[in-house]
Amino acid sequence: MRKTTMYLIGASLAATAVTVPASIAAQDEMVDEGIALTDEQQAVYDAWAPDMQAAYETWPNETKMYYWTLSPERQNLFWRLTDEDKLAITAMTGPERDSAWSGIEASAGTGGSAPEEPLN
Repeated sequence: MRKTTMYLIGASLAATAVTVPASIAAQDEMVDEGIALTDEQQAVYDAWAPDMQAAYETWPNETKMYYWTLSPERQNLFWRLTDEDKLAITAMTGPERDSAWSGIEASAGTGGSAPEEPLN
């Protein structure tokens, strides 16, 4: 019985060792794919400073897609948010998200208008 238990443990570890690299490779492929930008979005991206481009590339694809749905004013404000806040607002929907944006705009003192330069 003891040999059987040891065999099962060994087989389990071997199976895990095979599946983990495969799942990591799949995640890496997903991250590398990114999202396709329109010509207009690509032009905006290309005009960003290298540090902004690097920050953008760290965002999950869902956050990148959400960013491009924002008005230019909200895009500028989005850069002011912490990475945690960017992820949180991306996950929100409906009235919750609208309320969050009202708070962001009030905190920025913009009342819906954004600063001239995006901030990191």
